[in-house]
Amino acid sequence: MPTSLHPLILPDLGLPDITVVASGWLVALGSSVVEGDRLLEVLAGSVTVDLSAPASGILSEQLVSEDDELHVGQVLAIITASAPEDESS
Repeated sequence: MPTSLHPLILPDLGLPDITVVASGWLVALGSSVVEGDRLLEVLAGSVTVDLSAPASGILSEQLVSEDDELHVGQVLAIITASAPEDESS
């Protein structure tokens, strides 16, 4: 069954000159997630932002740890999704 990889990327939060820090993972590594599920909480100044799963699948990689400083465009996690099998056979 083919798989596809979907990166969770830190978007531009529209808060210039603010340090963004990973506050904590809301989902354990290896867990199933649905697109839109909250995955990671980040702190930007005094604002807490939840980052959501870009696709459904398995949270296969967490590339940052709690208290890591983050940068716009940085890949924070990877979700591995299995493509549906072709049922025409």
